[in-house]
Amino acid sequence: MHRKLNNIIDYLRCYTLYDLKRESIAWLKAIKYYLPVFIPAGLFVAAALFYIKPFPEQKTVLAIGQLGSGTDYIGKEYAKYFTQRGLTLSIENTSGLESGLQKLDNANSQINASFVTSGTATGRDYPNLVSLGSVQIAPLWLFYRGNAIQTDDPFEYYQDKKIAVGDEGTVTNKLFTRLMELNNPGTGNKPNFLKLPHTEAAKQLRNGSIEALFIVNSYDSEAVQSLLNDPSIKIMNFPLADAYARKLAFLQKVVVPRASIDIDSIRPPNDITLLASSTNLLVQKDVHPAIQWAFILAAEDFNLKNDPFFSAGLKYPNYKDKSFPLSDVASRFYLSGVPEIFNYLPLWLAALLENIWFILLALFLIILPLVYKATGFRSFISQKFLWKHFWTLRFLEDEFRSATTKTEIELIVERLQNLELVVANTWVEDKDMRHYYNLTRCIAGAISEAKKKLG
Repeated sequence: MHRKLNNIIDYLRCYTLYDLKRESIAWLKAIKYYLPVFIPAGLFVAAALFYIKPFPEQKTVLAIGQLGSGTDYIGKEYAKYFTQRGLTLSIENTSGLESGLQKLDNANSQINASFVTSGTATGRDYPNLVSLGSVQIAPLWLFYRGNAIQTDDPFEYYQDKKIAVGDEGTVTNKLFTRLMELNNPGTGNKPNFLKLPHTEAAKQLRNGSIEALFIVNSYDSEAVQSLLNDPSIKIMNFPLADAYARKLAFLQKVVVPRASIDIDSIRPPNDITLLASSTNLLVQKDVHPAIQWAFILAAEDFNLKNDPFFSAGLKYPNYKDKSFPLSDVASRFYLSGVPEIFNYLPLWLAALLENIWFILLALFLIILPLVYKATGFRSFISQKFLWKHFWTLRFLEDEFRSATTKTEIELIVERLQNLELVVANTWVEDKDMRHYYNLTRCIAGAISEAKKKLG
């Protein structure tokens, strides 16, 4: 064992003193020789990296709507996921998702991602934004007090009654107006449609100041949960949900099962059909691919870990609402799923490779035939040096033959000796050694012949 160890040490010592030194000299000479090529190649690589942008440069800020909303909770979970993946996600509460959308479209805003409810905006109005898909269901709730109400069209029923319809410009207000106008055109902005914040509206519903409250929010949101847990509050049934969904593609039907809110008191006493939109995640077009992948993976992780009250048979994230075009990253995700490399590499690196794999493949197919030629770079330099010295020797021999004076011959001898020294310090590849020794013998012979002529 000790002998083997000594052999290994001796080999490493010899390699370090001789082979490693020769290898280093070879590559230094190769770099020096090809420096005019390396400089533009380096500039090309730098330009490519600038274009591809391998690292996220901008700060990522996500608008998450009002405090206590479903998107507020989801946004905070996404921020935790980003941290786990070595990224930073800042979250910002807004007066509503509509406000977040306006800030997202504002070039002077730091927000570059936002949740948006389907049916409130389209890509035609926001050409600089792209979708990463729908991340959750957004039910349309109509809460009321008193005796149970049976009607085919709840919007027609409440068009002349006091009903809270959300703050001006909010998602709740926009969807209420759109649905009211759908079957009751010309209703307009009536004074009994009260534009109240959800908290104030819930308070007035409980004390009887208003008859109903319309709200678009997830089942888990604080506002919805506070109303569901109040036994005096009922949920309006939408018998014509299928018909609404046919007319408005962004809508779908969901069901609150009997006794699903409180099984002890059998609340609700019957299955209740609701309309539901979906919550989409939008980003600016220039958001880095790694950040887009992080959002998609965070959405997938969130929905795997949480059991939603409503599923409607859909897996989230998905691309059911097509009002905004998908980003290129999201398109690849919905077409092929999450690439396997994301399981083994840091997210930023996996996203970079996923984004440029086709470029790398093309370069590989182009460069592969040149690999063998590329490995001959050093051979070319070695041969170039040898032929250069051979030509120098030939010129000196020609001068020697035409020399007529002692001074001329002495000068030629001196130049031959200098050439001998240069050749001795010249690196050559192993396979060119025979040419090297042939050259040294020729130089030695020329020097010997010249000295003989000097007498």
